Amino acid sequence: MRRGEIFRLKWSDIRYSEGLIAVNAKLKKGRQRYVPMTPELAEEIRRYPAVLGEDRILPPEAGATSGRQRADKSFANLLQRAKIRNFRFHDLRHTFASWYMMCGGDLYELSKLFGHSNISMTERYAKLAQKHIVKTGSVSREIWSKLERVKEAEEAQETKDGHISSPGCVRIVSAT
Repeated sequence: MRRGEIFRLKWSDIRYSEGLIAVNAKLKKGRQRYVPMTPELAEEIRRYPAVLGEDRILPPEAGATSGRQRADKSFANLLQRAKIRNFRFHDLRHTFASWYMMCGGDLYELSKLFGHSNISMTERYAKLAQKHIVKTGSVSREIWSKLERVKEAEEAQETKDGHISSPGCVRIVSAT
């Protein structure tokens, strides 16, 4: 989710029973989009204190000049305590997208999750998927070579036992 979308979240946007968060972004024709909510996130949101008279989950502090002040200070404090430098809130979004694609995620689904109006915005992450496909290909070759060695060992054992099977044929064993 975008930073602004998070700050605009209302308690009514949280769909606990469905495991979804409704994002009321500035999309064309006033459409909503939905993002998945893990059980862990749902539990954290349930424990988060609501502010009386406020429908937003993350309302600004009283007297704040920016509606984002509370969360901005918390995020900056978290980065400082973790000794992380040169990291922006938006980097979390890029990290998620990168990991999503590297784990085999679908570009079209990512585009919908991110609320991109045009898939070309999402295509920057496609190269990550391609690199992992190449890596998967090398892993597949390794698995294939191991299977070939197992097959050769089985054929050698069958020949040793006096049973010869043809390649590509299934040996039927009767249980009588």
